Amino acid sequence: MKNRRRVTPWLLSFVAGLASLTATTATAQSTQTGFALNRYEPTAAGEWSFWVDHPWYSSTRYFAAGITLNYGHNPLVFGVDNGTSVEKTVNVIEHQLLGHVDLAGSFLDRVLITATLPVTLLERGTPAGGVEPTQGVVVGDPRVGLWLRLFGQPYRSGISMSIGANAWVPLRQFTSSGVSGSSSDSHFRVMPKLVLGGLASRFMWSLTGGFLYRAPAQIGTADPKGSTVGSEIQIGLALAYADTVRRFAIGPEALLSTTLLGNDTVQPKPFTSDYTSLELLLGLHYNIARTVNIGLAGGMGLLRTPGTPDFRGLFRLAYAPIRKEEPLDRDRDGIPDVSDACPDVAGISSWNAKLNGCPDRDKDGVVDQLDMCPTVPAGLRPDPNQLGCPIGDRDKDGVIDPDDLCPDVHKGERSDPTRNGCPMGDRDQDGVLDADDLCPDTHKGANPDPVKLGCPSEDRDGDGVFDYQDRCPEVPQGARPDPNQPGCPLPDRDKDTVPDPVDACPDTPGAPHPDAKKNGCPGLVEVKGGQLIIVQPVFFATNRDVILAKSFPVLQSVADALTATPAIRKLSIQGHTDDRGKHVYNVDLSARRAKSVLTWLTTKGGIAADRLESQGFGPDKPIADNATPQGREKNRRVEFLILDPASGINVKVLDANQVSVPDSPDQSDQSTGKLRGR
Repeated sequence: MKNRRRVTPWLLSFVAGLASLTATTATAQSTQTGFALNRYEPTAAGEWSFWVDHPWYSSTRYFAAGITLNYGHNPLVFGVDNGTSVEKTVNVIEHQLLGHVDLAGSFLDRVLITATLPVTLLERGTPAGGVEPTQGVVVGDPRVGLWLRLFGQPYRSGISMSIGANAWVPLRQFTSSGVSGSSSDSHFRVMPKLVLGGLASRFMWSLTGGFLYRAPAQIGTADPKGSTVGSEIQIGLALAYADTVRRFAIGPEALLSTTLLGNDTVQPKPFTSDYTSLELLLGLHYNIARTVNIGLAGGMGLLRTPGTPDFRGLFRLAYAPIRKEEPLDRDRDGIPDVSDACPDVAGISSWNAKLNGCPDRDKDGVVDQLDMCPTVPAGLRPDPNQLGCPIGDRDKDGVIDPDDLCPDVHKGERSDPTRNGCPMGDRDQDGVLDADDLCPDTHKGANPDPVKLGCPSEDRDGDGVFDYQDRCPEVPQGARPDPNQPGCPLPDRDKDTVPDPVDACPDTPGAPHPDAKKNGCPGLVEVKGGQLIIVQPVFFATNRDVILAKSFPVLQSVADALTATPAIRKLSIQGHTDDRGKHVYNVDLSARRAKSVLTWLTTKGGIAADRLESQGFGPDKPIADNATPQGREKNRRVEFLILDPASGINVKVLDANQVSVPDSPDQSDQSTGKLRGR
């Protein structure tokens, strides 16, 4: 039996062979030394091409992982030769399905490391010539690669270049158990490679050249002609159209391989049909959310040597996040190269497009090409007759010497308008010139008297209203100032923060309410002595942060009070528990219940979220002894603390004594706020 190429109308030639197959079972009767049949070696996971590497990968992705399914139809065919012609052909391996697990990681924006593990999933065919298909699932030779980008920018440069190498570890060197004759070479393989690539408009291209060193192998018992494989040269070419945001790429790929070195018996003839493989692919890649890469490709073998199928189909799926693309800026001056007139020298922005991005050595805002003093800063006052040069200012007072009546004396903070560049006297150093100061020897203090310029003004009650304007100079005006009496608060007989003019119950403490008929009247919420008092408890589901419906009215009353009191700008809802139970659980439960109150007030009460915040402290801030049931009951509480009042308001819930909380964990928790840590 001899293996011959099979000729079809559209094929130039076909070389039948198999890469060093070894039997996977004890019954296999093969004479080959071991040869990996599959010729497809995937690019890095997430690459825009299937077979042909590209130099940009290290700059476009940090890490990628994926899997490629590779189907080949008739990768090995033996021909029976009667001496004058091929009588028939035998499809030794008719169907072959492999999976390639791929990993890739880039470092320093230029270095790429790859790893690939091929797995033979299926082989079907007719044994011949001492070769038979692989039985079962078999792991092939793992591959590792190291690549370095020498020059070029991703998706910008017309040409870029990388160098690197792939190496295969032969599993057959370590064990023969479970190693298929078609999945592993007998010796180490290595392939150094040069990779060129670039961009032309929206078309990406890549050209690779490499030398694959591998030990020669004889395929089965066939005639040596066309059935010996060995070291070869590989040339790959890929072209793809890609959209501007790198969502998809589509284009053809071609890979030409020709055997250069064989064994002592057979010396191959490079670039002849018996020792040359040529495959064409058409592939499509698409990125989902710039994170997941999906690829699909199909192609055929034109010149066929062992491992080159009639048809090849590929499917890829990879997690391959795309790096954020940054504008190219070679000189790193913050001006993109597309707008930089001096892209290789750091410079400054300029209104002149021909000088934009050009250097400015003296940092005076004038590019060197226009600067008449390129090494001298222009200073505060540039010379209009000498661009980029300063006008003389000996005393550094900002008044140029030609206009300065005191060119050698700094004018100080206040200059004399009648003597440009000269200082004006200010004996008490209050910032009011002596000429205007009604108290030239007395510092004006924190509050100047506008009636007596330069004189101090008093504000005894510290309400921000000067005493000469304050109708109540010894009484702070409070949160509700009286518009008719500056410095005085609106009257509030019942001290519930609702001024008497708008208080529907001016002699009975209540709470603010949007309804004018209820404003200041007692209800579920009252204000007494600077405290917000909830007269009914808030009930929660046992051991949960769910507020029971019967507590909605009291929370609505809290919301009404906040709505009617815009002076309360920030309210903190703080949950507390006793010390029973686990600390982490108590803190979490108190936080969640406080958050539930906040959520209710914002979603159902209509309170703006920026007026509220919530915290859970668990048992960390007790107000009583946790050793007694009474103390624990006081510690189970919620507090409403005003963080940002308009004026001196300090409202705080202190309600642990108002309601009894059951100690049994199977009863509903309740709070005015009480937060139970069980």
